[in-house]
Amino acid sequence: MSAEDLPTGLLESTEPGYDDGDDVGAEPKHGKIVVIAFAPKDPKPKRFRFKITETVGAAANAAAEKFGYEISTPSFQTEAGDVLDRNLTLEAAGVRNGEKVEVVDAGGGV
Repeated sequence: MSAEDLPTGLLESTEPGYDDGDDVGAEPKHGKIVVIAFAPKDPKPKRFRFKITETVGAAANAAAEKFGYEISTPSFQTEAGDVLDRNLTLEAAGVRNGEKVEVVDAGGGV
């Protein structure tokens, strides 16, 4: 399987490319990055692979669903505390491969 064929969404530890997020800041492989997402009520992070052209809102929504959240305006918050603009692509928002983000509700709280 080539990097181009790697699926997007939630990654299981047995899937090819699971460790791609360990190389923080690495160039995207065929337009895809791995992010490590956290959620307030779940102590264990989950890894996701997204296309860099996906919007922050769409990626955050996919992550929120896997954490079991139903929120209306999901976004990602960086470790620095910045809530990303949901309408930007992951690339335009500056999300890097291996970045740790928290799923938040841009409308307030999760």
